[in-house]
Formats: sequence, structure tokens, C-alpha cells
Amino acid sequence: MGVSEISAAWAAAQPMIEALIALGLPGIALMVAAIPALVIVIVYLINQRHIRHLERVLENYRADTQRILHEMERRHGDMEEKHAEVAEFYRKNVTLVKNYEKNNDLLQTLIVNNTRALERLSAIVEHWSK
Repeated sequence: MGVSEISAAWAAAQPMIEALIALGLPGIALMVAAIPALVIVIVYLINQRHIRHLERVLENYRADTQRILHEMERRHGDMEEKHAEVAEFYRKNVTLVKNYEKNNDLLQTLIVNNTRALERLSAIVEHWSK
């Protein structure tokens, strides 16, 4: 570094040195103490920004969750209706099977009675033919 560079640096630093001397020791101490406070304020502002971002994300999540919940409720209602239809279909089938079993019993009784009547008629015809 040359003499001219040193004098240029001194000339540039001289207003800052004069300002520090004008502040005095309490002013310089206050400035040094303000640096951590400035860091705390910056961290606080960054944290607030992050909190706002998280609130937006949470609100979007809630909206998505509510949308999914309403869709699931709608689907559940549809499935409930379809289940009711199927349950009614099975109840009608049970009634139909019971009625079919009754008809089977009646037809079986009719066939047994017809067979007995034919046997009896056959016995009468055999008895008359002798």
C-alpha cells in the first residue's frame, strides 16, 4: 500500500471516526448492544413470515381435508342407498324362496294324494275285474 492509498483510506474513514467520537462511549456501547437486538428482530420477522406460510399451508390442508370429507360422505350416502337396495332385493328373494317351498309342499301333497287315489282306483279296478 502506498502513501496515497493510505491517505485516501484515512480520508474516507475520518467521517466515521468523527461520528464515533461524537457518540462517545455510551453511544458506542448502545450501538454494540443494538446488534444482538437487531439479530433478534430479524429472527422474529423471519419467524413471523414462516408462521404466516404455515398458516396458509394449514388452511389449504383443512380445505382439502374438508373437500375429501364431503366427498367421502357423499360416497357413503351412495353406498348406503345401494346397500338398502341390495338388502331389499335379498328380503324379497327370501320371501320368494319361502313361497316356493310352500308351493313345493303343496305340490308334493297333491302328487302323493293323486298317487294314492290312482293306487286305490287301480285296486278297485282289479277287484272288479276278478
